Amino acid sequence: MEKPTESGYEVFLSFRGPDTRLDIADYLYNSLIHAGIRAYRDNEELPIGEEIGPELVQAIKQSEISIPILSKGYAASPWCLMELVQMVECKEKWGRKIMPVFYNVAPSEVRYQTGSYGEAINLHINKRRYTDETIQNWKVALSKVGALRGWELKERGKGEFTEEVVRKILIELKKNYLAVSNCLVEMDDQVDQIMEKIGEQTTGTKIVGIYGMGGVGKTTLATIIYNKLSADFDNCCFLTNIRETKIESLQNQLISKVLRMEWPSINSINEGITEIKKRLSSKKVLLVLDDVDQNTQLEALVGQGECWFGRGSKVIITTRNEEVLKDVNLKHELTEMDFNHSLLLFSKHAFRRDHPPAEYIPLSEKAVEICGRLPLALEIIGSFLAGKDRKFWVDSLERLKTIPNKKVKSKLNISFEALEPQEKEIFLDVCCFFVGFDVRIVTYMWDSCKFFPEYSLEVLKQMSLIKIVEGNRLWVHDQLRDLGRDIIRERADFKLEKQSRVWNHDEAIDVLKRKEGTENVEAICLKFDHQSQCFFKKEEFARLSNLRFLRVECGDLDTNNIQHFSLTNWFRRNLPIPPNLRWLSLPNFIQHFPSTNLFLRNLLILSELKWLSWHRFIQYFPSTNWFRRNVLILQNLRYLSWHEFPLFYQLTAFSHMKLVILDLSRSKITDNWEGWNHLKMAKNLKVLNLTECRNLRGTPDFSSQENLEQLILRGCPLVQIDRSIGKLKHLTLPDEMDELEALTELLVDSTSITNIPEWKGMKKLKTLSAVACRSLSVCNFSGCLTSLLTLSLDNTRITELPFGNFGSLVELNLSNSSIRELPDSIGKMKNLRVLRMHCTHLRKLPSALGMLEKLEEIDAGNCRNLEEIPSEIGRLTFLRILRLSDTIISEVPKLPESLTNLYITTRSEMRLPDLSNLLILRVLELGLMSGTLFHTAPSLHWIGGLRKLESLMLCCHSLATLPSDVNLLSKLRKLDLLVDKLECLPRLPQNLSHFRIFGLMEKSIDLSYLEKLSKLEVNNCEQLIEIQGLEHLKNLKYLDIESLPSLVKLFPDSTNLKKLTGIWILNCPKLVEVRGQLESLEILYIMSCESLEKLPDPLSFKNIEQVLISGCWKLEEIQGLEDSEYLKYLNLRNLPSLVKLPDLTNCKKLELLNLVNCPGLVEIQGRLESLERLSIYHCGSLQKLSDPSSFKNLASFYIGESEKFEETLESEEYRDLKKLARPTKEIGRAIRCAM
Repeated sequence: MEKPTESGYEVFLSFRGPDTRLDIADYLYNSLIHAGIRAYRDNEELPIGEEIGPELVQAIKQSEISIPILSKGYAASPWCLMELVQMVECKEKWGRKIMPVFYNVAPSEVRYQTGSYGEAINLHINKRRYTDETIQNWKVALSKVGALRGWELKERGKGEFTEEVVRKILIELKKNYLAVSNCLVEMDDQVDQIMEKIGEQTTGTKIVGIYGMGGVGKTTLATIIYNKLSADFDNCCFLTNIRETKIESLQNQLISKVLRMEWPSINSINEGITEIKKRLSSKKVLLVLDDVDQNTQLEALVGQGECWFGRGSKVIITTRNEEVLKDVNLKHELTEMDFNHSLLLFSKHAFRRDHPPAEYIPLSEKAVEICGRLPLALEIIGSFLAGKDRKFWVDSLERLKTIPNKKVKSKLNISFEALEPQEKEIFLDVCCFFVGFDVRIVTYMWDSCKFFPEYSLEVLKQMSLIKIVEGNRLWVHDQLRDLGRDIIRERADFKLEKQSRVWNHDEAIDVLKRKEGTENVEAICLKFDHQSQCFFKKEEFARLSNLRFLRVECGDLDTNNIQHFSLTNWFRRNLPIPPNLRWLSLPNFIQHFPSTNLFLRNLLILSELKWLSWHRFIQYFPSTNWFRRNVLILQNLRYLSWHEFPLFYQLTAFSHMKLVILDLSRSKITDNWEGWNHLKMAKNLKVLNLTECRNLRGTPDFSSQENLEQLILRGCPLVQIDRSIGKLKHLTLPDEMDELEALTELLVDSTSITNIPEWKGMKKLKTLSAVACRSLSVCNFSGCLTSLLTLSLDNTRITELPFGNFGSLVELNLSNSSIRELPDSIGKMKNLRVLRMHCTHLRKLPSALGMLEKLEEIDAGNCRNLEEIPSEIGRLTFLRILRLSDTIISEVPKLPESLTNLYITTRSEMRLPDLSNLLILRVLELGLMSGTLFHTAPSLHWIGGLRKLESLMLCCHSLATLPSDVNLLSKLRKLDLLVDKLECLPRLPQNLSHFRIFGLMEKSIDLSYLEKLSKLEVNNCEQLIEIQGLEHLKNLKYLDIESLPSLVKLFPDSTNLKKLTGIWILNCPKLVEVRGQLESLEILYIMSCESLEKLPDPLSFKNIEQVLISGCWKLEEIQGLEDSEYLKYLNLRNLPSLVKLPDLTNCKKLELLNLVNCPGLVEIQGRLESLERLSIYHCGSLQKLSDPSSFKNLASFYIGESEKFEETLESEEYRDLKKLARPTKEIGRAIRCAM
């Protein structure tokens, strides 16, 4: 598979027509188109047994994002499943995104193929139209896509849902275009030059400085270098926003990131220098310092480089000021981009493609010149102009042209002025205070201020004014940050007392001391160190009447001697709290809470307190009521340790959003403690310590803690572990679980455990399930679990089992594990009744199987490399079920007479086994795929002796004859004959209810004697001219006729099949007529029957609900629809001879009408008051609707290539209908079979 070239499409939409074509797929496709997103949706059905075409594969390859709409019937379509496989392959090879929509199905139903998805997969398996490998690929793709995060559409409105999807798609597309790869072509030479200077493979420490004007791309270039080098470094650190950050904080970040641990606060620059030298001198470090503006920053962070870091370290510095690099030997100047690459970058943001459309080339070139070929300006202005009309472009460029090239910020201001007021407020907040902040936290404040943050942030991102980077952190370019702050100053006429935001500490002190103007302040930041002595009066804070954000940084305060800092007395004296205050930020300021009478009425967030620990219930801790009044506190709390936690307290006071470690050791909590419900919010919890919680008998519901890695249960008298433990994907099983002597069931399904330790104390454990633990490779419980009844290790990486004394084991499941061989010790499992394998690496079964006297079921299906079955299997006198599907066995030994169900499918040449002794066999599936099999094997002479058979499937491409005594199988209800060369069909058992024949060579068959038949499928019988006796099948409900190229007619005139409800007729090119009176018919599908002239009697349409007729070139009319009061879907395609339709007024339930390529149709008659979807395409003679005013419920109307009707739409009578019409240029891909 070659890597796709430049995208022709941005989004690929995959869906199944009958479920969603004129429903959510229609809404979503048109919303994407209207948003300017190039979306692709396929417009053909997949011919049976064929692969999807190269055009469709290429569309999937080219699309940046694929959206499969996973409806209930999605997996029933091979077409959809093949698309899904392609999507997964593109995701894994090239990082394409898949964003699934779960449409009335649960993600788990898709992931694990249960419900309708399991039924569909089984149906594909049974039909044998696709190889086992193909079906396995489908299952893998469904599992992978089902595990992805997507949208669940249940009771949500379609309009609201599609708007959300389109917004997310726009953001994702924007992300793709803003990735550093956009500039890789332009920067290749720059990258090579720096890589040469820095000495990629050298062992010496190198420091390189990149300098250039703001917005020229220094950070992008540094990021590219960082990405190229990071794979060779264990210790990497990228420090951003250096100009705005205190040196001590930068030193702390450097040590913390390199050592990958939280480092204590650094109190002085000299202390930081000492710690860096001490801790990092032996480390090979990759370090980027972005936006350095002072020599002191370099001296405090890297010193002399080689002296501070280990050999081989690399340091990259970016700065606007070359003077900062005076002591750096390796320098690289970055200048503006050349014109061609500037145009390319501009086009990516303005048009989301590499080149502008022809009509926009002159304007785009003009824009590039005006932007001065600076990447930042190109990005901002390109995003600003995206999607605007030509007049807007001309006016905007004229405005930009009047601003000198050097005034880049003034050019960027044009994007700011285009924002709505609330969007401007958020942008200014970010520029002044929130660069690097978690957007999820800041949103609380903005939402309370009615700034509509969700929508506003998306607008800002689409206009490239802000970005949300890793960790949900807000980021703006330094030039945009400066622009925002300049706007604040300009709005205040450069008078400090008029500023709405004050971010500088000295200026903030000045504002607080003023007697006038403080009512203008909305947000303020104070930064104190341990030597600060600043006293505030009550009136000074009282004047901040409009303050909504207050940040007081006291990172260096001695919390044991905090009384000297007068701001603390603010709490103690209960000074008035600003009434509009939403956010109070006090990093490392207090560890003891104020008295319980503190009342912060409007406070939403008290942040930055990162560690809180106390043992026993402390008296001075605030009451629960205090927390209820001051909600959403402790937003940054990561670690909560509270030993001997009281039962009556419920943890309702705390925000659990960032909680990582929770230690409730020796607490009084019980199974039904109400606090468990509140802990469900702790989505990021990784460690839960419940040591010696003596009242705990069972574990809580872990379904919300999917990131939990350590669960400590030492000293807990547990008797039950909740099933939800299976959702903990990162859990490590603790050794202390060995102490759970009363535990009877342990389920750790779908977790990331790597081994199961040797538990010797769990003597009562009966069930151990580790299903889908894909990292599990070691089991050490040999002989310890003496009461174990059920052991499930399917879908693990277990390669061998240390079987010991498992004499009690009843069921063992090893399916889809990495087991290569079963040990002989398996023979000691004397009570084993069920053994399931499905192991692709397994080559043979041990002879010790013959010792398992109680074994009732062996499932070795899908053991694709299984070659050998031991003869000892014949000793298993209780064996009832034996599955050997999809193997390569070449011989089957004599099987035990106790078998009731036998499934054998092999790809090797195998002598047909003699099964004459299996007299109680009820189900037999025999798939012998080798073409030479029956030429060397004996006949099926024994088949007539299996009188208990209820279901028989024979699949063999070379089977030429079938024994005549097959009709003696009086209990047979289901018969599948999948052959290619069967010369003659013998008389079949009269009690058959399901019969499928594939590949018969006869010209005529008579089935009149099969009066109990309810489902009949006749496929790929090339010489079959007629099927006699259908009129006598009075119990027939479903008839499926496919690929019978010689069939001429179906049903005689007298046919009166009272129970027939569904007919599917596909690819019968010589079929002339379908006769009969079929009064119970509900579904009629007829496709690719080019000679068809006549349909069943008009009375057959009385109860019809769905009609699809396509590719019937000679069909002139469809009688009977005028009385179809239950008809919901009418889909007529490629009917060139059809000249008229009956009056559809009585079709009171008709929701969908599709007319495609019906060039002779002149008029649509009737009042269609219930119609919701109407499509008209290539109907050149259609001129009118008999009553255009009747379309009261019409929600979607497609029209294209129908000239006369398009002219009719211009009349006043059709005005309302025209408003719904989709553009004619889009209709080509809008029409597809709706069923």
